Amino acid sequence: MRSRSGMARRIAAGFLPALRRIAQCRSCGRAKAGGVHLVAGPNVYLCDRCVQLAARQLAPRRPAADAVQCRFCRQLRAEVDVTAVGGVAVCADCLGLMETMLAEAS
Repeated sequence: MRSRSGMARRIAAGFLPALRRIAQCRSCGRAKAGGVHLVAGPNVYLCDRCVQLAARQLAPRRPAADAVQCRFCRQLRAEVDVTAVGGVAVCADCLGLMETMLAEAS
């Protein structure tokens, strides 16, 4: 005999496509189970291990001589990737996230 929660999940999967498949890392294929943490993006997941690997690959990069610190993410960025508004330095990455959040809030 099948459980009610299983039946409810199958019914809900008919309406919510995300419930039809198990979330897994798009990079290595690890499924969300047994302590695996996934970070969700638009139609993609990355596991904690792949996020750490990506961070290690980028870490050796040295900031440019003209680097400016973004007031939001605190990362040193090349001067061409940072703008200042009223004395507040904001990098292009943070500005893009802010624009996305404000657009979604509207």
